[in-house]
Amino acid sequence: MKAVCLIVFLTLARYSAGHIFRRQYYPQDSLIVQPLDYINQAQELYPGQQSQEDSRQNSNERNVKYQQSGRQNQKNRQQQQPEYGQQQEYRQQSEQSRQQPEYRQQNEQYQQPQYRQQNEQYQQPQYRQQGEQSRQNKQKHHQTRQTKQQVQQTHDSTSAESSQETRKIYSEYAMPVYADAGELNTRLYFGQPEMRPAYGDAVAWRGVEIAANANTPVDRQDIQKIFNEAYKTMKHVSQEDKKIFHQAYEQAAKTDNEDAHLNATQLLNKYQYAVDTHTIKTDDGYFLTLFRIQPKEQTLVQRPVVFLMHGLLGSADDWLLMGPGKSLAYLLADAGYEVWLGNARGSKYSRRHVSKHPAQADFWQYSTDEIALHDLPVMIDYVLKTSSQEKLYYVGYSQGTTAFFALAAARPEYNNKIIMMYALSPMAYMSNVRSPLLRMIAPTSAFYERLHEQLGHGEFKPSKELVNTFGGAMCETEIGCRNVCSNINFVMSGVGVENLDVELIPVIMQHLPAGASTRQIKQYAQAVAHNEFTKYDYGAEINQRVYGSAQPPKYNMQKVQTPVALYYSEEDWLAHPSDVERLAKELPNVKDLYKVQHYSNMDFQFSKNAPEMVYNRLIQSIQKQSNQQQNYGY
Repeated sequence: MKAVCLIVFLTLARYSAGHIFRRQYYPQDSLIVQPLDYINQAQELYPGQQSQEDSRQNSNERNVKYQQSGRQNQKNRQQQQPEYGQQQEYRQQSEQSRQQPEYRQQNEQYQQPQYRQQNEQYQQPQYRQQGEQSRQNKQKHHQTRQTKQQVQQTHDSTSAESSQETRKIYSEYAMPVYADAGELNTRLYFGQPEMRPAYGDAVAWRGVEIAANANTPVDRQDIQKIFNEAYKTMKHVSQEDKKIFHQAYEQAAKTDNEDAHLNATQLLNKYQYAVDTHTIKTDDGYFLTLFRIQPKEQTLVQRPVVFLMHGLLGSADDWLLMGPGKSLAYLLADAGYEVWLGNARGSKYSRRHVSKHPAQADFWQYSTDEIALHDLPVMIDYVLKTSSQEKLYYVGYSQGTTAFFALAAARPEYNNKIIMMYALSPMAYMSNVRSPLLRMIAPTSAFYERLHEQLGHGEFKPSKELVNTFGGAMCETEIGCRNVCSNINFVMSGVGVENLDVELIPVIMQHLPAGASTRQIKQYAQAVAHNEFTKYDYGAEINQRVYGSAQPPKYNMQKVQTPVALYYSEEDWLAHPSDVERLAKELPNVKDLYKVQHYSNMDFQFSKNAPEMVYNRLIQSIQKQSNQQQNYGY
């Protein structure tokens, strides 16, 4: 008896398993709609109006039509869209499988009575109720979606009207567009980095647009406070002059001056000046490159040494770009002096370290303090030793002046190694700085927090959007040349169109910027807020560990005993005349305070009239000092 029961049980299990697997093996490639799906649809459309037999008959007929329609649609799609690789192979295999006898048998089995019985159960009242509930839910979802669309249309319409009104108000400051570069985004968006805020309109002021949201509010007064001083010093040229300047620049760019692609030694060799390259190492592991230019006329008499130190984001190239007879390095060599060109860490010629790499952020963890207290001493000592001199003349521009004042104040012994110091655009106190870049990233600025994060802590390489926001947009509005106004040196320091040789601008832009750390830039911005000339501010906690006090120590200008000549300008964006005059009052040994008329910051190195306005006076002063020394001995 047990054996019989076991046989019956196994038979039933086998039949059930086969039934299940047959149900699962449904040809997926077929376009047949299962009767269950279609019957549900029919009951929703015509509830209670069809008998079960009619439903089955209609279902079968419409399934046939659906198959034909589906296959026709598939053929149309295949004709419209090309097939490639596996898609074409799969379609061919599918067509072949449909022609096989077993495929037809599998389709026919689903028309058998047992499948019809299974489908009939889904026509019971409880399934009809489920279908009715599903239809009601779909209607509610459709109504909700329509409501959301109406609200969004209303919001879009309101936003469009608001944006149109804003554009109308500030249309007088629309920027001229010339075909020299791709479209740049002139807004600084204070949301997540590289993302626009979901809400908030742009606030505009003279071509500058800054978008604000609820977390970072901004108004026109904030923007005006940043840009107004720089704007007032700019020469506002006419539209016709803008076109002339732009066309001249384009023509100069097409000429492709060879000097734009030559380094310092290549430039000097091209113009037949003897040059030596020297590499030295600082006490904290940075390798620095120095260039020595021999006097044009060689004599047995020992010549005085003049050391030139470049400015912010610059390099030794800057003293050579205008060429012989114009650039200061050539003029000094022609006058018979031994000229040395320094390169601070991070510049294009000083990017090596014993253990750090420029691609890593730790290479750039330095400020102007490190340049003053590590770079300058080793360079000055090496120059004096190599040239067998006891003292030298120091000429600094921009950052080169900052580093010297810091060195002479922190290590007074170096005052005895300098005959005289010449400061072109002297930068120590920065309280009245005009540069929008430094004003925007000052700790007291409304934009400080977001910009502090976006600039990072490595090499100073702001994005095109940030350059445009820092002043590129306003620059483009005023001079009408986008390429010039996309260069961070011109944006930070200002563009003196009337003093620059347009043919030289493409050469300058190929050599600048030459590299600097973000910490250097931030230290100048800190000086804007502190109203003092101090060391780098790490914050109270780290300051306490580094300096022994919560506040960074000040550089005492009374300790700078070296004779100093200060050359400055009324229109300088970085060295404001009020700050320079304050410095002159604090320095104990100022020999010359000379204001150059109508000069921008970069004009001290690149103005076409710099030899007459600045360099001749400087060289005559050196000659006067040299004549006072007996036999050039110090």
